[in-house]
Amino acid sequence: MKKYTLLFLICFFSLFACGDNEKDELESLPLIAINSDKLVGEWKLVESKVSPGGQVSWSPVSQSYTIKFLADATFIKNDGNCETGTYRVVAHPEYEGKQMIELTYSCDLDQAVYPDNKSYWGIEVLDDEYLVYHPTYKGPICTEGCSYKFKKQ
Repeated sequence: MKKYTLLFLICFFSLFACGDNEKDELESLPLIAINSDKLVGEWKLVESKVSPGGQVSWSPVSQSYTIKFLADATFIKNDGNCETGTYRVVAHPEYEGKQMIELTYSCDLDQAVYPDNKSYWGIEVLDDEYLVYHPTYKGPICTEGCSYKFKKQ
């Protein structure tokens, strides 16, 4: 019983300790306006930046995958986890002036991680060569921050 009480307290205080930092971090991220024409195409994951709690730099990924954003607002990816669906550019519901990409998966996923079978990408870079995103809003979130860099194929 004491073990579960301690675990609950750690989780409870972690939520409050990190909550404001996550909000501050999102507000300060250099999110860009998303140009749908530049988004269309095939992108290969090449690097990631995942923080275990401190500063980190870009690192090559050990397992890569590709995602294709098609002009008909569908996507196809090959990461072994529900590989098709639709996408759209939406306004962030909590931060005025910020946009994100909403991915709606065509199969049922773990609702604790992907509510309504959706995930959201905040876009930091989108040009003719790179797409850089971080998970945002609902869906898989990195507690200490993370970004993923894709190269246009």
